[in-house]
Formats: sequence, structure tokens, C-alpha cells
Amino acid sequence: MAWPNLTVSGSYTKHKNRTLQLEKSIYKKIGLAPAILSGLLLGISFPSYPGIHLELLAWFGLVPLLLQLKELHSFREAFRQAYISMFLFVLASVWWISLSTVFGAVLTYFAQTFFMTVPVLVFFFLKERLGWKTALWALPFIWTAWEWLYLDMDISFGWLTLGNSQANLFWLVQYVDLFGTWAISFWLILFNVLLVMALEKWESDWKSAGFLKDAAKIGGAMLLLPLVYSAAIFLQADENSAERKVRVSIIQPNIDPFAKWETMTRHEILTRHLEMSDSVVAEQKPDMLVWPETTIPYFILLPNATRYREKLFSAVKKWSTPVLTGFSDAVFYADSTLRKPGAKYDRRKKQYYDTFNSAMLVRPDTNWPEVFHKIQLVPFAERVPYMEYVPFLSFATVELAGISSWGQGDEMKVFSFQTSAGDSVRVSCLICYESIYPGFTAEYAARGAEFLTVITNDGWFSKSYGPYQHAAFARLRSIETRRAMARCANTGISFFIDKYGRTYGEIPWWEALSTTEPLALSSEKSFYVRHIDLFPKLCSAMTILILTAAIGLPYWNRLGKK
Repeated sequence: MAWPNLTVSGSYTKHKNRTLQLEKSIYKKIGLAPAILSGLLLGISFPSYPGIHLELLAWFGLVPLLLQLKELHSFREAFRQAYISMFLFVLASVWWISLSTVFGAVLTYFAQTFFMTVPVLVFFFLKERLGWKTALWALPFIWTAWEWLYLDMDISFGWLTLGNSQANLFWLVQYVDLFGTWAISFWLILFNVLLVMALEKWESDWKSAGFLKDAAKIGGAMLLLPLVYSAAIFLQADENSAERKVRVSIIQPNIDPFAKWETMTRHEILTRHLEMSDSVVAEQKPDMLVWPETTIPYFILLPNATRYREKLFSAVKKWSTPVLTGFSDAVFYADSTLRKPGAKYDRRKKQYYDTFNSAMLVRPDTNWPEVFHKIQLVPFAERVPYMEYVPFLSFATVELAGISSWGQGDEMKVFSFQTSAGDSVRVSCLICYESIYPGFTAEYAARGAEFLTVITNDGWFSKSYGPYQHAAFARLRSIETRRAMARCANTGISFFIDKYGRTYGEIPWWEALSTTEPLALSSEKSFYVRHIDLFPKLCSAMTILILTAAIGLPYWNRLGKK
């Protein structure tokens, strides 16, 4: 590969004064407008209320910022522009976090912004070292690699992976079954890069209509392959195929989350779910019931909750129908040396223990449920990142209605149960925030899950579009894994998703209702499931090569002069 402008004659040194004067004149004319525009375009491109589709804005949202960075040579100014742009991106897309916790929201906004500036600053560094065009071509690899690496960090809030902005365009993004949501991010950044190049070409001959022609060509070429692939997928889909199916009922109790944790009694909470389920089982005859995240906000599996546990187990046996439900679990450590960092201490029992945001499958044919402890926890809201290294900071979680500092699970669980027809079925359960993780979800499909469930409680965010945004991301998990899904939310949004990302059986939010539908079972393994995160790994390898060239360039030049 031929690197353009491989001589570094002092972009930062020889012409520093002239450069700073030029930059000051640029700011006088346009200031922060490009950075602000890019941030807002990217932010509002994310899923919002039904009927609002601004996904197209992400296709060109980064263009103003990139063109601004082209004219800069001061790292400090580049950071300023990038930070302001990414801050507005974060604020416009997830402002609704502040409805549940103001302090946690502010912490998220500033921290997330910092991490989102990283690929932009790497791009700026490459521009200064290797030239503008080389940096542009490298940007899709850099952005995708960083998103993937960042999502794997304990401190990450990977909600704003750029590919998530296109989650509702299921008719366009079927290719995520090959490379995951990372491929959408790559596609979007590449689209922005090509538009920048087209604009530059037009600037050299602004009297022509070349830009419009080039933009049309770019749009046509970039859309052609995804649309052709999607068309091929949908042509293969047979609505009346002989796939095995399971009949699932979703219970949406519509309980105010603050009331559930602060004022409602154990009896009231459990009774509401049992009564709703009683009528559903009688009328719909489902193979499985799904209740939301932390349906049971107390330690029902401990001895002091025997009365409530027996009431639940008796109902499941009466229905002859398994129940998948969220609940709070506690594990006591008889041997204190086995406790995890951040474990709590019970002075009465004189034992260490951990509490977990959990799910369990209560079956009519067993005396004790299978239990799963949530693994992917919201940083600071549910767990202090890297607590194993700084256990003394375990208190630093953001308290929400008295909830804070969950323990982290360490074992993925694929549940199994039998239908009324005697068919054995395997299912996985993603708890709330876990549904934003592509590779994590794909691992369940790789381990044999035949359909997916997501249990969540998005009532913390009132009637903002946060719950709709969260629900939209679930479509991508179904397409990536080619698994149907039942999504059960306390106050909504509850619905079913087929393996092509199409939703059905939706319950209106903030209503106490149920919905029952058949879900297709599948044991096929998509390319993404067979090769989890292969694409971002390749992008990471390419990024390393490019950075190695950029960092080593001055030394190679010095050697060449000797």
C-alpha cells in the first residue's frame, strides 16, 4: 500500500504560528458550528418514538466534524471540537437517563463523551502523520475497532454503538447475521467518508453538479449490497414453514418501579402476577410464561421467604406451565475466603453475602428452579467497574430507589423445559442491559438456545423514548443470531420478534396486559454465531497495522536520511 505524504517535516513545529493564526481565523468564521451540527445529527439519528425515523441522519452526520478537523493542526483544538460534538451526540440520544438518576446521568454523559472522542482523536493523529486521505480510509476500521474494544470494558456504556442507530431498519440490516452490528457501524462511517470525498471533489469545481451525481452514486452503491442481501433473506423466509414452535405468554404488570421497591408489599407484588397469569393460562394455554426483570424484588429463595416461594411453586404446578421470571437473589458464603470483591456483611448471621439481579425458570416438574445471575452490569448503577481491583470503592454505586451494588454473575445459563406436547426446548434469558451486547447474545445461540428472552424494567425512564430505544436494539440481537425473541418489560415495551427483526404481538406501554404468540424455534447457527466478532477483530488488526506505520514513520524517515 502506498502511503501519501510520508514525510513529516514538522506539521506541529515549523509552521506552528502560521497554523494557529489560520485556525483562529477559521473559528472566527464558523466556530463550533460543524462540531455542534455533527453531534446533534448523530444523536437524533438513534431510535425514538414510533413513527419518527431519522436514521438517515447518521449516514452523513459525521461529515461536518470531519471537514472541520481537516483544517486543524492543533491537538488541543481537535480534542475540544471532538469532545463538544460527542457530548451533544450523547446528550441528544440518552438525555432520558436523567429521569431516573441525575447524578448517574451526568457521570454517564461526561465519561461516555470522553471515550467516544478516542476514535476521532486517533483519526486526527493519523491525519497529521500519514495525510488526510489515508486517515479517511482508515477511519471505518478505527471506529469499529474502538467500539468493539470499548464495549468489552467494565466501564463502558455501549448503548451508543453507532450501528444501533439503524436498529429499526430491519429491511436494510439483515447482513448483521454475517458480521454483527459492528458491520453497520463500519458501513455508516464509510458512507460519511465517501461523502466527504465527494464534497471535496465538488469544491474543486463548485459550478458543476458533480457532488449530487457522486452522492447519488455513493448512495446507490452503498445501498445495493445490503438491499440485495436482505431481499435474498426475505425471499427464503416462509411464513408457513414447518418450523417447531413454542407458545409463549408475556405478562406486563405495569407496576411503578419506585412503588415496587419502596411501598408495595411482597404479597401485593406476587398476587398481581399470579392473578394475571391465572387468566392467561386458562384462556391461552401457553407453553411458558415470562415475567419481567426483578418481578420479585426480594430474596424469595431464602428460608425467610418460604411462604411466598411455596405460593409461587404451587401456582406453577397447578398451571403445569413453567415461569421465567426476574427476581433478587442472595448468596451467602459459608467460607469467607470465597467471597467476591464488594461482598456485603450480615452482622446477624456473621457471614458475607452477595445480592444478584437474577432470572429463574420455575418448572412444574422440579422442586427447585434453575437460576441465572446477571453478568453484564450497568457501570456505577449496578456495579463499580473493576471492583476486583478497588474493592474499597464498592460504595460508589448510584443508588436508585434503594437499589445499588449488585454482584456479578459468572456463568451463562441456557434453561430447558418441556412443552405440553412433550417437546424439549432450550431458551436463554438476557436481563435488561445485557441485550445491547452482540457477542454475549450470540454465545447463547452457540450454546444451543433455540429462542431468546429479554426481561427488563424500563419504567425508570417514564414516557421518554428511552424504552423504545432499548426495545429497538433487541431486533438486532434476533437478526444476528437468527433467533426469535420474547421481550417482557414491566411497563413496556413488550413484544415478540421473529428471526428477521420483525415485531408482533406488542402490548401498549404503561398498561397492565398480556400477550400470547407462537415463537419459532431454531438451532441454525448464523455466520456471526459461528464466528463471533470476527469482523471487529479484523478491524482491530488493521487499526494496529495503520497505527504501527504512523508511530514508526518518523524513525523510518530518520533512518532513510542516514
